[in-house]
Amino acid sequence: METSFEISLNMKTIKGLETYASFYLGSNEKFARGLFNLMQGEREIKANSVISMDLTKKQKGISYPISILHCNWEHLAFNTKIITKEVFKELNLEYRGA
Repeated sequence: METSFEISLNMKTIKGLETYASFYLGSNEKFARGLFNLMQGEREIKANSVISMDLTKKQKGISYPISILHCNWEHLAFNTKIITKEVFKELNLEYRGA
């Protein structure tokens, strides 16, 4: 089974931490880490954080956390735009090389 990477969007609710979306990044670890490094947010744990974004590695069906960002609404908007832009570029580069 192939290793893959994804970014999960999480929100603190009265029930606890809920994952409400995720972005599949493919199997290129360099791309996944590079993209996550472009994103905005706080890398230190924040007790009052409501929104977080996690970079995870999936291998043999098991998720391994790599990094986390604690975000506000502005970070979330910026990060969603940068993820979409960078995934678009990566997918188009793959197709050109095929």
